[in-house]
Amino acid sequence: MVLFRSITVDEYKNESTFQQLYAFHETPFGKCLIAITDTDEDVIYLEFVDGDESEALKILKQKWPMTKTLKDTKNKTKNIIEKIFHPDNTSHLHSVGVLMKGTEFQIKVWRSLISIPKGTITTYEKIAQMIDNPKAAIAVGTAISKNYIAYIVPCHRVKGKNGSNKYAWGTERKEAILEYESQHV
Repeated sequence: MVLFRSITVDEYKNESTFQQLYAFHETPFGKCLIAITDTDEDVIYLEFVDGDESEALKILKQKWPMTKTLKDTKNKTKNIIEKIFHPDNTSHLHSVGVLMKGTEFQIKVWRSLISIPKGTITTYEKIAQMIDNPKAAIAVGTAISKNYIAYIVPCHRVKGKNGSNKYAWGTERKEAILEYESQHV
């Protein structure tokens, strides 16, 4: 299980005591930008990057504006990437922590995503039921679309009940991830 920690926007404004270490790495699904805290080495950002690295870095800094951003020069992020995408030992993923910043509702939705088993696909409606808000499927979809920790917080495991297959990093990548997971359950 992923170690999930969260912080509300207000808590972040009052208690930003960490720095973020970032680096770009290759994954089975393309290049990514990862950022971790310098204190607990929790993943605070993981996005796939198809375009300009400087633009991706700009988006990271906008997500965590009060946090000093430093390039990872000690390969700490590389070690975490290896844990996340290691194909032969899924237990490695259990030792990865994440720290997510959002509204209380977003945090509730993102936390629920962690409980979706690898190789399983669910719907926005089922997530809404999981968080005891069965009429909030659209709001759940909006919260999922704001997920900025790809793969670890598995928004790729959610589809619309009509089969819609949207994914911030592209439908082809989503299908590749789902196929990969089905082979490594």
